[in-house]
Amino acid sequence: MKNIPTPNQTRNDFQQPTPSGSNTSRLLLATEHVKFSPRLLCRVCGNFDPKFSQDGESHQTEWAKIEYNIPDETPATERMVEKSEILLEAAGNGCPHCVMVKLALGALHPGWETDSTFIHIFLAAGLPVVVRLQFGYTTIAVEGGKEYNVTVLDDSKPPIEIEIYRPVILDNQRLTRDAALVENVGFAEEIPRHARDQQCFDFIEENITTCIKEHRCGIDGPLPLLPDRIIWIKANNESHIQLIEPKNIRAPFIALSYCWGPRSPNIYLTNTSNLNTRKAGIEFNDLPPLFQDIVDIARALRIEYIWIDRLCIIQGDDGDFGSQAPKMGEIYGNAALTISAASATTENDRILVPRDDKWLANTANLNIKGIGSRELRFRRRSYPLGTENLGGDYGKVSTRAWIWQERLLARRTVFFTPAALKFECRHHSIWEGFNKSYAGYSWSARLNNVTHLAWTALVEEFMKRDITRPSDRLPAMDAVMKRIEKSTEGSPFWGLWSNTLIESLSWRAHRDTQPNKVHNECWMNPGFYAPTWSWASVDGPISYATIKSLDSSPIQWDLECRSLNEASGLISVVGHIVFLQLHVTIERRQQYDQTIMEDKFMYEYRVMGLHKEKGILIKPDVPLKPWSGNIDSQYVSTVIRVPYGESPPEQSWTSRCACLLIGKGEKRRVVLFLGRSLRVPGAWERIGMDDGHFSTRFSESQRSTIHIA
Repeated sequence: MKNIPTPNQTRNDFQQPTPSGSNTSRLLLATEHVKFSPRLLCRVCGNFDPKFSQDGESHQTEWAKIEYNIPDETPATERMVEKSEILLEAAGNGCPHCVMVKLALGALHPGWETDSTFIHIFLAAGLPVVVRLQFGYTTIAVEGGKEYNVTVLDDSKPPIEIEIYRPVILDNQRLTRDAALVENVGFAEEIPRHARDQQCFDFIEENITTCIKEHRCGIDGPLPLLPDRIIWIKANNESHIQLIEPKNIRAPFIALSYCWGPRSPNIYLTNTSNLNTRKAGIEFNDLPPLFQDIVDIARALRIEYIWIDRLCIIQGDDGDFGSQAPKMGEIYGNAALTISAASATTENDRILVPRDDKWLANTANLNIKGIGSRELRFRRRSYPLGTENLGGDYGKVSTRAWIWQERLLARRTVFFTPAALKFECRHHSIWEGFNKSYAGYSWSARLNNVTHLAWTALVEEFMKRDITRPSDRLPAMDAVMKRIEKSTEGSPFWGLWSNTLIESLSWRAHRDTQPNKVHNECWMNPGFYAPTWSWASVDGPISYATIKSLDSSPIQWDLECRSLNEASGLISVVGHIVFLQLHVTIERRQQYDQTIMEDKFMYEYRVMGLHKEKGILIKPDVPLKPWSGNIDSQYVSTVIRVPYGESPPEQSWTSRCACLLIGKGEKRRVVLFLGRSLRVPGAWERIGMDDGHFSTRFSESQRSTIHIA
């Protein structure tokens, strides 16, 4: 086992003074006195040594490799303290590392010791120590003679994450500073107190320069042409700002990615009535606060041109959004930098603002008896651990569909979050406060090599996001599909790819719990924006879980695509189809609370005849209803989607539907459920999709040609 150094080995190291960062909050905690003596590895914190797990064996966990782009051989581990009292006891017994955790948690969340909590400690060589305080408790459950650890979280209290680090010091001083007692605590830089600090602009410029020289993200050769319309902030007028329509001018420019605020008659934008005024000149003080900050950032970075959609695209019914939207790929892809206003929710919020005190670094003063005093820094993490690989959570900008596209298209993006800046290019990402050694992976780099499975994951993320006008859903991803079209064997087709159309039909409306007796998360759009077989025909989150599970249960796709009508979206396929009854049971909830938006009724959809006497539960795309009437001079009873704005039925019902086999595996079938189309004569429309242990009844049917609208 590994011993920590003796007092004689480290006394002189600890007596060296520690420089103070000018941008660091100087919260000096009550000095903690620790009686130090040589001892074995602490069984609670492991002396912050990442080479050993809690069982003492050599170990490596994946958390650091997922979070940072570090060498595979980097030692990393995670330690769990099942009860906070265990850590407090270790600190009381003299473990200086546990004392560090105790001090940091006490400063950021006073009184944490009295809550029911447990702790995770994440360790990796060369990285700051990450501590996560979870509210709740852990227990042991016994099932089948085996014991399992069970975690019960208090959802009313989000976890608190901190990082403990050493301040960056000069190389010629490092030998006297790196006392063995803190050798496993990595270095980090200080984050400025204000987003307008020159250090913030230096961070942006340094990363842009590194990207241009080392990563070559974007287009080689000459600077790209400026967009059709752009804001020039060195204009030859009194305000020095004007909207121009450049012709064959090449220059670097900044693009803004942000959330529009509520629309009002006084909203600041460009339309046909004020276009000439904007072209004559724009007063700085007339700009919304966010746009003023963007001008200031551009001037600080010495970039003369800014592209803001609200100003550079003529808005309104008589505007040119239709012709400019398809150019989004070029605009964001050619911008020298995209600024993501993550700390703003509208154009009236500034991003060059002071950081809230809760994000500022603090200093812990550890006084070890017989050795001396040692300072360490700690702060709340700028972002939760384990979220960056999923795209991150930067507030409202992470909820908008248009911004999904802008981020994927951008060559380089700097996120102005409340806690710190984050720089991302198509090579890597890095947060303010860290050097290149702590670079993470780039979310936008997912377009560099897109597989079909990776594309479905992007679509899932896209459909979780909000969009003001449902009619914009497909335009909001059009430029992304065009960017990667050359690397695929198919072409964009109503949000899907023509060469993978059959397997792409296996999307379903996403549900977090059981499919029956829960409310629908997807609803119909107010108009026809896509054919029913496309996920763009519904509004709400969708899932491609069926495709993701193919590794464990391969599917042989059964449908044959005969024709695609690009204009109407009508597809003709050949496959096995059977016609069965859909029985829907509707029950009123005994406890209905409108304040939490719970549905008044519970719905259970069963297709009879596919499996056993009770039928099989299916997951409809949206609420359904029965319909009877004349179609093609013939009386028809069928199932249709509940139209936009119409309430679902409140009484149980049964009607006829079609079941079309998409694919089959050894023990399961993937089936598309259809109802007759009221819009396209002779066609069917999608009402749902499911996969499971359906009967082999499809093999008894003849292959038929089906038209799906």
